[in-house]
Amino acid sequence: MNYIIYTRKSTDTEDRQVLSLDSQERELLEIADKHNLKVVKTFRESMSAKSAGRPIFNEMMALVESGKARGILCWKLDRLARNFVDGGKVIDSLQRGAIQEIRTYESTHLPSDNVLLLAVQLGMANQYIRDLSVNVKRGNREKLSRGEWPNHAPFGYLNDKATKTVIVDPVRSPYVVRAFDLYLIGSYSFKNISDILYQEGLRTKSGKKVLRGHIQKIITSVFYTGIMKREGKYYNGNHQPLISKDTFDKAQGLSGNRSRPRPQKLFFPLRGFLTCESCGCMLTASLKKGHHYYYCTNGKQKCDEHKSYLRENTLYQSIAEILGSLDFTERKIELMYQAAKARSGGDTEYVQKALETLQTQLESLKTKEMKLLDAFLAEQIPKELYDQKTLELQNERISTMRQLRETKSKQTVSTLEPVKEVFLRASRAKKEFLEGDDTKKHTILQSLLWNLSLKDKIMASVSLKSPYDIMSKAPKNGGFSTKLRDLDSNQDNDLQRVASYR
Repeated sequence: MNYIIYTRKSTDTEDRQVLSLDSQERELLEIADKHNLKVVKTFRESMSAKSAGRPIFNEMMALVESGKARGILCWKLDRLARNFVDGGKVIDSLQRGAIQEIRTYESTHLPSDNVLLLAVQLGMANQYIRDLSVNVKRGNREKLSRGEWPNHAPFGYLNDKATKTVIVDPVRSPYVVRAFDLYLIGSYSFKNISDILYQEGLRTKSGKKVLRGHIQKIITSVFYTGIMKREGKYYNGNHQPLISKDTFDKAQGLSGNRSRPRPQKLFFPLRGFLTCESCGCMLTASLKKGHHYYYCTNGKQKCDEHKSYLRENTLYQSIAEILGSLDFTERKIELMYQAAKARSGGDTEYVQKALETLQTQLESLKTKEMKLLDAFLAEQIPKELYDQKTLELQNERISTMRQLRETKSKQTVSTLEPVKEVFLRASRAKKEFLEGDDTKKHTILQSLLWNLSLKDKIMASVSLKSPYDIMSKAPKNGGFSTKLRDLDSNQDNDLQRVASYR
């Protein structure tokens, strides 16, 4: 009788304890030599047996049905099947005589044997993997509740095997931040971002290009904000965030407005910031004779400004003058910072108010949960709606608790640090704008500017974002005490919102 050797090693974690393919084959060959069995073919498969559809297993069964082999050598029965579909094939073939013998390391199974025993053993293999799956999921939920990520670290992070934690990948994490920055510009598709990052040196571990599907996965993953999502539920992660929640929300809002961003062959750095003073319409742009020109769209059909074109380079100087109005010398900025730091003693009052607001919000969530439970127990709402609303409240609680934790961490950190960064960034804006490429120019304007209004090819009005609008009006030649009073008076208002523009 001809025999087949079948070895299998699952790629799933629950089968790590099983002997390797080489070990299984070596042991089975020893059995064949000991009993003088003729082996005509060896099958090696690396695939889980918990579901039907294994190609090598099916090939083996086809060889058995053809009559070219009548016996099977395998380490244990659970190597053959751990699901009832494949198990049924094995039992049926053994009963019909297509398989004359199944020999394992521990026992031998023949067509004349009680099929019930074989069915029980295969059923136990199936139940084992079902129980193991439940235990693994329970363990994963416990890890998530502790802020630990139970799977392979996402792109931009690494698994630290020593501490079993997720740490920032110093090589790839900057590309994650860069991907979000490019996406928020609004002019790049996922493919465009993939191409740009490839040109800037981003590669997979195998040295290949990170494709657009992976870029889309990065942009839509909340993991990079420090929050973990699993089966619709959110958990606070212990890993270091790469981007702020505000940046992530802006990206999702942009994604919602354009499910398929239209790639632009030409990139105009000033488009989206210029409006017509006469009719209020946006200015569009076009390429003519190698230069960028801007003109009114005349969307209201009542403006003559669209007949005249304004060259892009001409606008650069006007914008540079506007950015120059934000220029403070770094020496004065440092003096203001040190003096305000000495006087302020931190922003405890602001942080305390924020903490009180968040605590109130948590109490409100607790009240909502109690009312929801009362309505469910009183059979006023169906279970499906109760489960849905409970999950929503749980997710909102996770988000609020994370905000609370972040706010508490700021109690000992003065808000003067980001204020100082605002002044420094504004002071460098003019130089960086004039020297930067088109993408850099667009990024600077996106951070500082709402819009510019033009009339007769001349700058008519400008609207800066807060707090830069305040800074542009501050006297540059005034006394130090005046600047310090301006800084103090606005510290609790516009300047504290700097984090949203970082």
